[in-house]
Amino acid sequence: MKYLTELFATVAHRVKPPVLIALGPPWPVANLVKALGLPETEVTCAQFDLHQTDRVRETLAEVDAKAEVVACADLWDLPPKFNTVIFPASAHADREVKLDVVEQGYHVLAPGGLFLTLSEYEKDSQFAKLQKKIFGKCGETPSSENGMAFFSTKTDASDARRRHEVTYHAKIGEGEPMEFVSRPGTFSYGRFDSGSRAMLEVAEIKERDGILDLGCGNGAVGCLAGAMTGPKGRVTFIDSSLRAIALAELNAKANNITNTRFVTATRLQGLEERAFDVILANPPYYAKSEITRLFIEGARDLLRPHGRYYIVTKMPTAVVPLIFDTFGDCSVIENRGYSVVISGM
Repeated sequence: MKYLTELFATVAHRVKPPVLIALGPPWPVANLVKALGLPETEVTCAQFDLHQTDRVRETLAEVDAKAEVVACADLWDLPPKFNTVIFPASAHADREVKLDVVEQGYHVLAPGGLFLTLSEYEKDSQFAKLQKKIFGKCGETPSSENGMAFFSTKTDASDARRRHEVTYHAKIGEGEPMEFVSRPGTFSYGRFDSGSRAMLEVAEIKERDGILDLGCGNGAVGCLAGAMTGPKGRVTFIDSSLRAIALAELNAKANNITNTRFVTATRLQGLEERAFDVILANPPYYAKSEITRLFIEGARDLLRPHGRYYIVTKMPTAVVPLIFDTFGDCSVIENRGYSVVISGM
C-alpha cells in the first residue's frame, strides 16, 4: 500500500480516538499509527494471526510509533468502545475478508463512530456498496492514484451479528462424511483443499496414533485423520491464526473428535518432543520458504521413533532437498496432481 499515508491525509480530520486499525499489512499499519500521532493508549491494532501480530510490533518499533497490538479470532471479540475503525484494505485482500471486516467493524464502534476504509484501488467500486449495506450510507473521496477512502457512521445500535462462513462436507475413502465450517481469512475457506485430500489418501494412519495437524486451518485434516485413529488416538491442532484454531475447536466438537488439543503458536512452541506418530503438513504454496522450512525442520524432533511425516506440495523440487537435509531420506507419491513427500524417523 504505497500511498496509504497520502490517502489517509485526505480524511485524517474525520478521525476521533480511540482508534482501531483492523487488519492490514504490517508496514502500512505501522505508518498509519505514526501518521495518527496519538498516544499509545488511544490506538489498537488487531490481527487474526500471531505472525502478523509480531510483525506489526516489529514494524512499529522500526518507525518509532506505539500502539496496543492484539490478536483475536474475530474483531467483534473486542469491546465496542472505538470512535473510529480504520481498515487498510490492500488490493490482494479477498472480497470475503473485506465484507467480514466491515460487518464486524460495525460492532466494535461506539454509537456515532466512524468506519473508514482506505483502499489502494484508484477506482474502487466495492466498498461503497459494502458499507451502504451495513451502515446505510457511505461517503467517499474522489478517485486518485493514491486510492480511495470510504467513510460511514454508525447511526443505530443493532446487536444482530451476521457470520460470513461457508459449510462443506468431506470424506476420505470409505470413511464417514464430515461437515466443516470455514470462515474468511483461514486456509481451505469454502471447500476442502485438494492437496489435503491427496495427502490423507496416501497417509498411513493407525488406531491409537498420536497425530499432529500442522498449520491446521479450520481443522478438516485433523478431524478426518482423527476418525481414522479412533477414540484412543489423539489429535493436536496447531496454527498461528486464532481464527483458525477457533474453527478447529468448533469442527472437532461438531464431528465428535474428542481426544484433542489446540495450540496457537508461531514457531511450534508448546509441542512436546517425540510426541507424535503422524505429522501432516500442507503449507500454503504462496508462503515464503521459511514457513515450509519451519514445517519440515521443526517437525523432526516431534516424531516418535518409527513416526511418519507427510507434506503435500506443488513444488517438490523445493521441498525434497529440505526433507533430505532434515530426515536423511524420503519418498514421493504423486496423487491428484500433487506430490506427497513422505519421511520419518
